[in-house]
Amino acid sequence: MSAPRTVEIAKDIYWVGGSSQEGGLNCNPYLLVDGDEAVLIDPGSVLDFEDVYENVRSIVPLEKIKYVILHHQDPDFCASVPLFEKAGGKFLIVTHWRTQLLVKFYGITSDYYIINENEYQLNLKSGRTLGFVMTPYLHFPGAFTTYDYESKVLFSSDLFGAYSFVWNLYAKDDYIEKMKTFHEHYMPSNSILRPVMEVFLGMDIDMIAPQHGSIINENTSVYIKALRDLECGKFLNPIKQDLAKSGGYMTMCTMVLKRYASIFDFEEVVDAIGDLEITLDEKLNITDYNYTGDELWNLIFEKVLIRKGLQWLMIIEPLVEMISLEYEISMPQVFKSNIKRVEQASATLNEQNQLLKESIERLEASLKESEHRLTRDPVTGLFNFEFFKNYLNSEINGIIQDRSIQNPALIVVSLDNLEKIENYYGTDEVDEVLKNALYILEGLKGKNDMLFRLQGFAFICYIPQSRKDDTLELAEKIRNAIAASEKFIEKITASIGVTWFDDIRDNDEFSVNPDEALYNIALRRVRIARSKGQNMVCGHSALDDYREEIGKILLVDSDQTIIDVLTTSLENINYQVISAGDGEEALKIVKESHLLLIISGIMLPKMDGFLFREKLLSDSNTKNIPFIYLSYLKNDASVLRASSLGVEHYFKKPFMLSEIIGVIQNKVKGNRHDD
Repeated sequence: MSAPRTVEIAKDIYWVGGSSQEGGLNCNPYLLVDGDEAVLIDPGSVLDFEDVYENVRSIVPLEKIKYVILHHQDPDFCASVPLFEKAGGKFLIVTHWRTQLLVKFYGITSDYYIINENEYQLNLKSGRTLGFVMTPYLHFPGAFTTYDYESKVLFSSDLFGAYSFVWNLYAKDDYIEKMKTFHEHYMPSNSILRPVMEVFLGMDIDMIAPQHGSIINENTSVYIKALRDLECGKFLNPIKQDLAKSGGYMTMCTMVLKRYASIFDFEEVVDAIGDLEITLDEKLNITDYNYTGDELWNLIFEKVLIRKGLQWLMIIEPLVEMISLEYEISMPQVFKSNIKRVEQASATLNEQNQLLKESIERLEASLKESEHRLTRDPVTGLFNFEFFKNYLNSEINGIIQDRSIQNPALIVVSLDNLEKIENYYGTDEVDEVLKNALYILEGLKGKNDMLFRLQGFAFICYIPQSRKDDTLELAEKIRNAIAASEKFIEKITASIGVTWFDDIRDNDEFSVNPDEALYNIALRRVRIARSKGQNMVCGHSALDDYREEIGKILLVDSDQTIIDVLTTSLENINYQVISAGDGEEALKIVKESHLLLIISGIMLPKMDGFLFREKLLSDSNTKNIPFIYLSYLKNDASVLRASSLGVEHYFKKPFMLSEIIGVIQNKVKGNRHDD
């Protein structure tokens, strides 16, 4: 092992690579230091761990590393992460969700920062921003690159990497040829490579730091254009060229020799073809030869195989295949025989590993399916309410901790008349209404806005940064689009509540759970919109309005699942919900609150549901509150007892949610009318 060494390639950005160089591929981990935080980028393989570990520790203590970026799942990027963890590292793994599914198999135990769930950027404490540019299928579906806006360095992952048996930290004049060789092997096609390069050409990039090969520290656009125009992949369809007009076989063979020299070195190439009857100049141009063109084309590769081995053939094969297709000449015979032999051996190995591969694929599919069920709404495919709560908590607490001036907004869209649709047409038609509403929302929201499905008949849109006028304008567009749409089986309207973080930012009353406060304000504004006649947007009411007691319902049950289900459903149709776990607690709440309705179990701790009801009847202030029973116990005796206490509605658990919601709404309407 060579002595650890580091190189500062830009201000506070270090190359911290190891000494191994397998098959012409060196690995380049990078360390970005930003005040009290450090970011380790593609830490490398197990082979390089000792070097990289010592190099990192020579710059910062391990505990200073807060993030480790993994651009994709290959072992040369990721395999050393568990070793850093065992050494005491505590950090977040920054990666794409596709990569997360696979790198877990290395035994990584750290938590993850998923870039596609964080607007494809990472904000450090100092305010420095790292942006993530997706590079799908180059060469992995979830592959991406990292751009540091401050230094203008692009950490490019496999892109701009190279084969190099004579390695230099910084790219030299022959680097483009080295780079082409690597990409011809690993990148699927120009049609996939070109759009990404066009994106890079539009960025302000001073330096490109690839994970393999050399760092490009000048003329970056030249290298980007070289890859933009590179023909590569197994489905090559190059423009046909005339061999004679292009210089014949001599030019084609010269191209091959120069590519070899960029990968290995001049002397090795001369040695490989030393006894062929050809004349070379000092730049490896073939100036004369004593064969036919076709003979020269075949002899060069035969000599290479004899003197340098199969690796030299394998590494040049994509270039030779492209030349053969472009100039419509046959592949050299040596490739047909030897490459075929290698492919046959590879096929045998693949067959032996097929069962293992299928097992891993089944596991990945199972993990993905489980994740989808836990986080996605089955009707719309949106992230569900539980996911939204966690997301909002993370976002709002992050804004507070960073003391950011960011002002996110919430738009809650509650569809007004879906209870009628459900009663008349059934749940399948409700699902269709929700899907059509989602179509409208997706067409109107901004590209950075996130939609979630709330339980019941509501959606919520999180806008990361907003101006009040723009958000209210968007809410009105949503309301008008839903009201005007002909996609629904009957006319549908929406009551919409809008709120902004600035509404509560400096209010101490909401400092304990600011994310919950923000969400509750949006819900209450929905209720105001509905109470004023529906099909309205509410976003300007004073905070005092939210402290009014608007439609409180008390739930009394020792079964927390029942409480949670009913609370969510009732809040989503704009009622305030209070809950109690036993009869005594419930009685205390009743005396302190003005209630529209009470829903109670019977088998309650401390005071059962029948006694609780008797206590209410004995008090003139509480005897007229509408009352509903829910219980697993329902027989003739219990029904008679409930009836004697004036309770008309008695539901046996488990109950139909739509049925009980309908009864609740009728009860509440009757109670308000009586008042």
